[in-house]
Amino acid sequence: MTFQVMSDLMKEAVPLAKKMEGDWQARMKLAMRSAKINYFMKQPMSKAIIEELLKHGVSYRRISRNYKVGRSDITAIERQ
Repeated sequence: MTFQVMSDLMKEAVPLAKKMEGDWQARMKLAMRSAKINYFMKQPMSKAIIEELLKHGVSYRRISRNYKVGRSDITAIERQ
């Protein structure tokens, strides 16, 4: 992930964090997590993208619904 991409994610996350209530650090952490997941969901499906999504706590169900593939297809890509 490049510096420009991270900068764009921060610009997306700050307004989202401002809408939330509570501690600023906790809000920013949640907003950045959400922005990163949205960024990776917009990328074409590959083994690296699936690994990043799983690392960020995205479920197989959400991945399969986003890419419109079966869960078995996702595990097959992971094994490659």
